[in-house]
Amino acid sequence: MRSLRLLLTILLSLLIVVGCVGGGGKLTTPPPLKQSTRIVIAPFFADPKAGNLGKWVPINLGTSLSLALKQIEWIYDQSDAVNPVAAKLNELGLTMADIFEDAALAAKVGKALNADLIVVGQLKAPKIQRKDYDQPVKRQGKQAGISGSATYIRVRQSATIQAPLKVIDVKSGQVIFDASITDYIKYWFAVQTQQKGQVTFKSETEILADLGKHLTGRIAHVLYPTGMPDVMLGEVLRRPDEELLGSSGVIQFD
Repeated sequence: MRSLRLLLTILLSLLIVVGCVGGGGKLTTPPPLKQSTRIVIAPFFADPKAGNLGKWVPINLGTSLSLALKQIEWIYDQSDAVNPVAAKLNELGLTMADIFEDAALAAKVGKALNADLIVVGQLKAPKIQRKDYDQPVKRQGKQAGISGSATYIRVRQSATIQAPLKVIDVKSGQVIFDASITDYIKYWFAVQTQQKGQVTFKSETEILADLGKHLTGRIAHVLYPTGMPDVMLGEVLRRPDEELLGSSGVIQFD
């Protein structure tokens, strides 16, 4: 009985570890890109709130990977005039949602374009937030005066997005990579208390553009980790120039 309990404990521990590293049927081993000669990157199936990222992330991804893996022929839509993947989807009567949800249909598109692999993706609705820190802090080396010129309020803007991604082997029709890539970016502002209503923060359009570029880097690294640089999750894209002091010392904008 004691041995049985020990065995059950070990099995339970293994199940917990597998769940933490991407179990549940997900395939997170990087796909064998270097073994291919021709790879398709399809436009991503995107939530309307993601704007044009469904178009631009695959374009940026194709550009980045084609520079890193020049021996491979990369097929992706580069503009409204150069759009081999969209044209093939129209010809076959398929949508981006169709090929993301059905590996057989994705393989059909890849086969029609004479590819070895096809990359399909989804962009969920991005979450854009702003947080105001109402506790005043002061500029290093200055005392807060009546004018408030040395006292500041901190503001943080951030954006998060989930991007499920699949790579399908065209010949077999099997999914060989299946994972969800998370991206998260931040901006910090230090606003003088007397000018709080006069500061221009990042617009949604600017945030989405930055998010698309940043997400492209994260996806490229996941697909080709030995050749593309890692991109930090939660990277701060803007920090104040001022060094500010709070009750616990110098403020860290991270």
